[in-house]
Amino acid sequence: MPCTVRKNDNKGNRAVILIGHGSRAAGADDDMERVAYRLQENGEPIVEVCRMGRGTPFAEVLERCIRKGAKTVLVIPYFLHFGVHLRQDIPEILRMAVAGHPGVRLVLGLHLGYDEALVALVEKRVEESMDLCDIRETAEVPIDRHPGEVPARKTGQS
Repeated sequence: MPCTVRKNDNKGNRAVILIGHGSRAAGADDDMERVAYRLQENGEPIVEVCRMGRGTPFAEVLERCIRKGAKTVLVIPYFLHFGVHLRQDIPEILRMAVAGHPGVRLVLGLHLGYDEALVALVEKRVEESMDLCDIRETAEVPIDRHPGEVPARKTGQS
């Protein structure tokens, strides 16, 4: 099936939806929310987040974008690996949600995957992690508490 590509869509009529797995652990989705907030700060007019496992269903998030004036909706999977969610689950969810909106262009964008920026980030995290304590010295983080509420550094470290 031929693909219609329209790179020059009006940015004002565009929405970006970050779709992630979702978690019942407190604070697990905070970083995705922060990324969405920064995208909006950087000029994306409509930015939403969606969690597959919990929260508002994708169809409702899509409807919200359409009500805000989106004619093109770009869905960015907040996933590192090209697994079953990206190959099957998300495309099916998107096709079902857009079925009643023939005037809306819905694009499944690229997942986070491999990127040199990710290599640099992992290198940064390696260096930052050198000051963390041995796992046997850390407290367990209860599922209902944000990880920031439990100290993870060695005593005397700042």
